[in-house]
Amino acid sequence: GNQGTASLEDGSKPYLRCEQEVPLQVAFEESSAEARKAAAGEVFEVLEGPRKEPALEILRIRGKAKKDGKTGWVTLKDSAGVEFLVPHTRLLICSQSIALTAGFDISEGKAVRKLDVGEPLEQLDDEVEDPQKKLFRIRVKTSRDEEGWITVKGTQGTAFAEPMENVFMCNRAVPLEARVAVGSAAIRTLETGEVFEATDGPKSESKEGAKRAQGRSLKDGSVGWFTVNPKIVVPWSSQS
Repeated sequence: GNQGTASLEDGSKPYLRCEQEVPLQVAFEESSAEARKAAAGEVFEVLEGPRKEPALEILRIRGKAKKDGKTGWVTLKDSAGVEFLVPHTRLLICSQSIALTAGFDISEGKAVRKLDVGEPLEQLDDEVEDPQKKLFRIRVKTSRDEEGWITVKGTQGTAFAEPMENVFMCNRAVPLEARVAVGSAAIRTLETGEVFEATDGPKSESKEGAKRAQGRSLKDGSVGWFTVNPKIVVPWSSQS
């Protein structure tokens, strides 16, 4: 006899009840689009599953947020191939001390100031050749918000500023977390457009696949997939 809980193995139609709000999604994959939220107390007749998603491979990097110096781990790319950070190709670092000038022509106008070795710069436009002087010039912005021109490559091919390595830009908001494990304590959220300097990784982190079931709502007959977390989604029977 049934004591108020339907076993998923006893041959009777299994039902599951949501103890709190749960996303109802359009496909088996936990990354699929959300159709709606299933309400607390809503009951579903199980049509398929529960079955586990394959383990997920996630690429993680450790580093420092340029905005406030906070350090931690972020997801570079998730199991679905979504890139949260992409290499920042328009950040330069001064490899030699060089003048920042107001205009393109190095011989006209005075220097704004001398830039130091190791100073970061944001590239504002593509490099432009000065054919008379055989120089390559580029318009940049300093960390003090000064804008001007620098010589990026000299007459002998000497590089005065080079692209920064291991610097990324956030493609979309992503949590900065304390440890390599996904879902560890969140430090803060990195916003779209923020710059992140990697110091370690990328490391491949394996995350156990979610247990998923497809169900039909007894409330409105709608069908969808949801994650069966035993603390949130529990067996239910019509006798209970």
